[in-house]
Amino acid sequence: MDAFASPSTRGDGAGYRVSRALEGGGLALALALSLFSVPGRPDSNLDASWQEMLIYARAHAIPFGRSLIFTWGPWGFLCNGYHLGSTAAVPILLWQTLGQLLIACALVYLTRTLPLWRRLVFVALVMTLHWLFLDVIYFVLISLIAIAGLMERKVPVFRILVWTLVLGFLSQLKFTYFAIASVAVLAATALWGVRLSWRRAAALVLGYPFGVAASWVAAGQNLDNLYPYLRRSVDIATGYADAMEFDEPWGAFLWGSALALLCALFVLRIWRTVPDRAYALAVSLFLGFTLFVMWKESYTRADLVPLGGHILGLFTFVPIMAPAVTGLLFPARRWHWFDGAVLFCAVALAFIDRDYYRQGPRVAWERIYGSLHTLPKLASLPSEWQASLEEARKAETLPAIREAVGRGTADAYDFNTGAVILNEMRLSSRPIFQSYSAYTPSLEGWNLRFYQSDQAPDFLLWSDERVDNRYPGQDDAPIIAGLAGHYEPLFPEAGYWLFRRTSPLSKAPLERRFLYRRKVLLSEEVVLPAERTQALWLEADPVPTGLGRFRSAVYKPAIINIAVTDDLGVQSVWRMVPRISRAGFLLVPTLIQGGDVASLARGEASSWVRSFHFEAPAGQEEFWSHVDIGLFDLPGLPLRPVPPIPWLVQLGILDRPAVSVTSVATQQVIETPEGRALLLHASGEMMFAVPIGAKRISFGYGLREGAYTEGGHTAGVTFGVDLVYDSGNRVHLWSRFLDPVARSEDRGTQHIDLDLPQDGPSRLILRTEPGLKDDNRWDWSYLSHLRFLAPEGH
Repeated sequence: MDAFASPSTRGDGAGYRVSRALEGGGLALALALSLFSVPGRPDSNLDASWQEMLIYARAHAIPFGRSLIFTWGPWGFLCNGYHLGSTAAVPILLWQTLGQLLIACALVYLTRTLPLWRRLVFVALVMTLHWLFLDVIYFVLISLIAIAGLMERKVPVFRILVWTLVLGFLSQLKFTYFAIASVAVLAATALWGVRLSWRRAAALVLGYPFGVAASWVAAGQNLDNLYPYLRRSVDIATGYADAMEFDEPWGAFLWGSALALLCALFVLRIWRTVPDRAYALAVSLFLGFTLFVMWKESYTRADLVPLGGHILGLFTFVPIMAPAVTGLLFPARRWHWFDGAVLFCAVALAFIDRDYYRQGPRVAWERIYGSLHTLPKLASLPSEWQASLEEARKAETLPAIREAVGRGTADAYDFNTGAVILNEMRLSSRPIFQSYSAYTPSLEGWNLRFYQSDQAPDFLLWSDERVDNRYPGQDDAPIIAGLAGHYEPLFPEAGYWLFRRTSPLSKAPLERRFLYRRKVLLSEEVVLPAERTQALWLEADPVPTGLGRFRSAVYKPAIINIAVTDDLGVQSVWRMVPRISRAGFLLVPTLIQGGDVASLARGEASSWVRSFHFEAPAGQEEFWSHVDIGLFDLPGLPLRPVPPIPWLVQLGILDRPAVSVTSVATQQVIETPEGRALLLHASGEMMFAVPIGAKRISFGYGLREGAYTEGGHTAGVTFGVDLVYDSGNRVHLWSRFLDPVARSEDRGTQHIDLDLPQDGPSRLILRTEPGLKDDNRWDWSYLSHLRFLAPEGH
């Protein structure tokens, strides 16, 4: 038999049917072994956090669309790259075995009419490319269902119903799959309407919504939440490009543009040359939409890592589809010029991801080998995952925070939800549980209303990490501005600051006092008002040029940054997210670290923005016309300046940055006979991370002249040192009460040198407390020349 001939031209005997069955079974098995994958160990990073949240939502029956707003659906946890121990392990393993086998069988079945060589090339390309980008295999499956399953001229009604149920389930994995599946059903329905096959059209119109609804209910979700899920997913999708745009290298853009042009010509060729005109129009519209979605998905967030990244989506989807779709649409032709897209993408991959040809073949083989090695011990995987989860919990442990939270509820800002989950705290997360995903003001509103309700978490973990160097505090800006007075800072641990709720955020609109509105051009410096007694709120609406709007529609939006200059003349450049900057964010103070948020909650600011301007990356200036800005101060957020901690190190007052410095009155650097000191009016506190191997600490302390001279009547101040351990245990190390009015020896700078215990305290707290609880008017306490004796480098 001619391997290049269509199966319809070959023999149809029993032997042939057996050989075809064996052939199909072998191809399906090979595909299934390649598609099978085992989730990895959990952690608290960005990607792991949202994937762990999907499993957590499944286990706790969290309603999608209302309590959880995300574009991955209620069945999305099946696709996770991270496990959560034995939680939901059984359905995940069923999906990775039976589910992947069914996908493999579907792919083989949908390409059954292709010549053998095309089937072999298709299967080989799937096995060598699909793992480069997760969405590719689902795009391929949905596309083949549309072209070969729903639109095939003689397809039975029953088969259409089966495929609509499959599409309904796939649409609950991720909203993107819902979008292309819905377009497939619409195109197929229109096609059968033109063909006057009303039974098939009705099967599509009734079967697909039923499949979507049934899959939603089977996931444990209430049908009442389906529309909110779809509506909020559209909201996220519309804001994604503005928020997550990431530029690719120029060479990758040229390769992608050439491939996009090649695809556009192919879609046009389908429309013009496929003999069945209704079929040609339906397929070209669906395929054009799907290719455009993949183009936008690949080149909006055009990140690239070795053997992965969004940008590889287009360069894997097109070559996998090319041999299949050309054979399906042009069965009479042995070759088609679009088959050359396979070679084009193979060359492009060599330039875009040079690691692919060094490591790709080995990875493709190891997926199959690993599957063969793992499948025999499938039953033991849940217990192995549970042991792995326990190891991850030890690695991610936050003992002091966990002890403080106790039986209370907790949330994490910005995206480290995994830290709460892995530390087994009671999670009470805002609906858009990773703040960088609150791409629009309406999404921010959902999170704000959650924090204004009685469901607001008792504790908030703040991480200093942020996405794409965004301006600090821009994500979920209304919540950040509302924290002061409602969440009090406690302490930091391992990169997280812990805040405790004292009351729900106010439901009253944020009080803003208008200062001015104006239009500014790129690079035009805006000097802020000299008065610095309140926080400042900035509304910034970047206005694109006509060319910028065109770029956004067919490619992606241009980037715009804000460059701020502080009082020390230091300039920092940050990414802006246009959709949420239009609604506004906290410009002053700049919340770079959790300690800055803690200071804001106490009414302090250690840095001030003197001026700012907007700028675009080189080559993107032509896409922006100007920026409309509105500046407001916030009477509800009064601020008093405090010295920047790095400045205290430069002045020699400290030998290392403190974690935090707080006091009830304005902090300032003063001169004493022994040198510079920090006025830390009682009550005050300085917190330090204890250097590894530190043996001693020394410092000077005292009360400023005027507290006990020239009519000063201080009641005295107690200076103390406490140690805090990872367990949360706090141990008193030393204290002394100074009363310079009554005792002359307590006047001037005192000195202390303390031995530190070697049992591993993690933090040291140096505190000042007033002698009289209700009278600290003259308690002008200060600290100076603080030094740790620690090994070099610590």
